[in-house]
Amino acid sequence: MSLTPLNVAIWQCRDHATSPAQRLDHLQALLATGALAGTDLLILPELWTSGYFDAAAVIAASEPADGPSVQALAALARRHRLAIAFGFPERDAGLRYNTVALLDATGALQLRYRKINLWGDYERALFAAGDAPSALASVNGWQIGFSICYDTEFAETVRDLALRGADLVIAPTACGAEFPLVAEAIIRVRACENGVWLAFANRSGEEFGYAFDGKSAIIDPAGVSIAGGGDQDALISATLDPAVMARARAHSPYLTELRWAPPRLG
Repeated sequence: MSLTPLNVAIWQCRDHATSPAQRLDHLQALLATGALAGTDLLILPELWTSGYFDAAAVIAASEPADGPSVQALAALARRHRLAIAFGFPERDAGLRYNTVALLDATGALQLRYRKINLWGDYERALFAAGDAPSALASVNGWQIGFSICYDTEFAETVRDLALRGADLVIAPTACGAEFPLVAEAIIRVRACENGVWLAFANRSGEEFGYAFDGKSAIIDPAGVSIAGGGDQDALISATLDPAVMARARAHSPYLTELRWAPPRLG
């Protein structure tokens, strides 16, 4: 099936609420404005339902993959005919995971991924690590996979998705201002070296004195940022053109000319 352009938006937002219900209210208000009319896919940051740096809030907001926040987002997806990707703390079999999910425009859960590369003592104290790379799911024919924040800093993560056929890599993120190189360079290199679109959905503002870097971006397969935000709340959008991907892969055919790959660890 030939791809048609995909309209993608990222909502870069601060943790300006105290509960998942309030965050959902803010999203519902945004949708009611019509700002996302014509959008095929909305992407929200890492741990969007709970906030990131309040461990008590993360624990309180932890829920199964069919929990109340997921169901409420599914209802919004159906009502607005919009696919939604979002981060949430998933509870399963006595463990907690840093998870992202993709709902399609009917509200059906198409993809769920648990972060493998946990960042620092904070995440390792709260979450169990995922044990499998993201599968791929289809939105309007586009093959989509996940890479959460720190995962994306490992070249192997995006390369693996690209080799399995990903067209778009979604990277929900909570990247701090102490790591400016991620937004400035790493995400652009990941897109370029793999010939994929990359949507980097970061947080803005501060939580408990920790400043997030913002700078959410939609990167084309040549490594060019075609839409981006600063360090404040922002709604950014772009149309992903499959012809741009074809040209980038023809110009820099890294995937087809790859002759060696390192063995997997573990």
